[in-house]
Amino acid sequence: MWAIAEELNLLLRCCMVILNLFVPNKHLLLENGRVLLAMLRKLCSLDSNGGNEKNAISFEKLVSHEFTYVDNDCTACFTEDFVASLRFLEPSDPCLPFLCTILEVFADELLLHGQLREYYKLIDSVSSTSEMLFVRHSSHGDIGSVMEVISTHFSLSFSNEQAFENFLKRLFWLHGKDSRSFELSLSAAISLLLNPVILSAPKFFQAHLISLVSKATGIGMGVESMRPNLRLMDCYLSAFERSVILYTRHMSRMQMGGHPTGAEDCFVKSRMSGGNIQPSFESIIQPFTRNKINHLISKLNNSWNSHIHNMFFRTKSDLVKTSIAYIEESQHVLDMSCRDEIVSILSYIILGAYSSEGYNTFFNTNADAFLQDICLLASIVKLMSSSLLQAIWCLRHGGNLGCPRTLKNFSSCKEYDSIAAVISCFQKFNSHLPIQKSLCDIMAIHPIRHKESKLMLLHFSGLLSLCFISGLDFLVKGCILTMMTLMNLFIFEEGNLEAFKSLINTRSESFLSELLPDNVPEAVVDQTSSLTVASKFQRIQTLYLSADSLASNCTGSEEGRISTNSSIASNMERVVGIEEETDETCNGEIFLNCILECPNQSPDIDDLADFIECKQGKDYSGWLKDRQKYRKWKYEKMAVLRWEKKRKTWKYMKGKKT
Repeated sequence: MWAIAEELNLLLRCCMVILNLFVPNKHLLLENGRVLLAMLRKLCSLDSNGGNEKNAISFEKLVSHEFTYVDNDCTACFTEDFVASLRFLEPSDPCLPFLCTILEVFADELLLHGQLREYYKLIDSVSSTSEMLFVRHSSHGDIGSVMEVISTHFSLSFSNEQAFENFLKRLFWLHGKDSRSFELSLSAAISLLLNPVILSAPKFFQAHLISLVSKATGIGMGVESMRPNLRLMDCYLSAFERSVILYTRHMSRMQMGGHPTGAEDCFVKSRMSGGNIQPSFESIIQPFTRNKINHLISKLNNSWNSHIHNMFFRTKSDLVKTSIAYIEESQHVLDMSCRDEIVSILSYIILGAYSSEGYNTFFNTNADAFLQDICLLASIVKLMSSSLLQAIWCLRHGGNLGCPRTLKNFSSCKEYDSIAAVISCFQKFNSHLPIQKSLCDIMAIHPIRHKESKLMLLHFSGLLSLCFISGLDFLVKGCILTMMTLMNLFIFEEGNLEAFKSLINTRSESFLSELLPDNVPEAVVDQTSSLTVASKFQRIQTLYLSADSLASNCTGSEEGRISTNSSIASNMERVVGIEEETDETCNGEIFLNCILECPNQSPDIDDLADFIECKQGKDYSGWLKDRQKYRKWKYEKMAVLRWEKKRKTWKYMKGKKT
């Protein structure tokens, strides 16, 4: 299914680029461009349900239980009320993700090729007034065409409550690759992010756009298999700088009073474009587009206030457990040379942030703009960490994962200087929380090391403390990922974590034992031998049971007894064959060669191979490819079956309701 969509998107890109060939002939340009514009106009005219209440069916039942407790002369009566609810949502249209990828193709090509925007604006200008897609603003350039496309993408991306929940879950980074393709390139996304018009857009819209940029950075794969793209280094740096600007601007404008995270806006003012008057977001989009966005935002606020907010608030103790689990799940992001030390340091920070009290009004959960503020904040933090992570890995490995470098290997490094200059703005933030003071004391032993980067760590440790009080799960995980990224930066700067040596040596074990919950899964170890023994035992047991069943069901006739004895004998031979099974095996070197990019560069490859058992002569490369094809086929088949099941359930429940 997605393969067909990718082919369609490729053809669409070709058609858009071919328009450049028709420039000498204006008639051909208008004739062929009108077809593509009609397609875009049709997409932009689509309307989504936006979580309409009529598309949900709810059943609720109140159960009340009374009981009496008698003790000597005292009698106490208790009443417990339980509310059981069942909610059916109309399944979303499975075509919406495909439509979003088409819009991403349009946006990508329009952003990368300025001439295309001019052509589309020209073609649209000769259309009738009722069919015009873009707003005419000669003095404001042609960014309005892109904004119309992104606005439709925003609307379709929040087509129902489930889509909204998925967006909130994606506000923090999770390991794994998105099932659908993403057609917006990083360079195009950065050019859109740098446009000042974005600053006047609704905060929900900004959060959506920034999330798209984070996705374009491409950190969905594990670090072990990731090869940094050095050609995108400037894009990573631009995204990081812009994210810090947006973060500082947003934090300075939030209602924080005298809280320890407040900062002046001087950094933002120095980095923003000059005093030219910029057009507002609303002035470059059509009125019906503006109304559609406002209506959708209103519905999202209502959904959050009604029930969705309960899914993302946690107690402080639960946040500690999920934080430790999140670090364990995301260890592949950490530098391999110091993973254990980083886990110890982050565990200490989490415990310190958990223990901090006060400042419980940092996030005003009753404010109307609360949801938009936290979504925008979380999306900015995610972009900040993802772009910095990619930039650090480009510096650390330089295209060669087997030979990590440190800052000492460079006579001069303008990329690192750029990162340090951006991070220096965090000195404007206050650091008065207990965890911040504790980290300051620990790092004061080495005052020269990490002079700029430690400022950012201090700030986010304080923000983590406030997020624990707020109970917001995705903000907590966003802070943790940022600090994990900063640990990689520390290792690039010095090659080690010597600045935290006292913390690692004296406190890591006690902190880990105190923090690690019972339900956090331990590290997965190789269990090939145990699984093999269990599998053989199960097969033997099945055959023995089969033999007993045959014996008990004997008809009593001579032929029946002969047939049964023959079957039992056959089963016994198979049992003996299983028990004496001795396939020729070898270590896992041939298997590791298939799954690792550079197996010869890993020093632990021989030790790891001894823990893996392989069959000699088996084509593991072909086996892995076939397994990948099967999983893809099964995923697509199950997606169709789930959709059909949801649709039938919805129709049935709708009929019952009426």
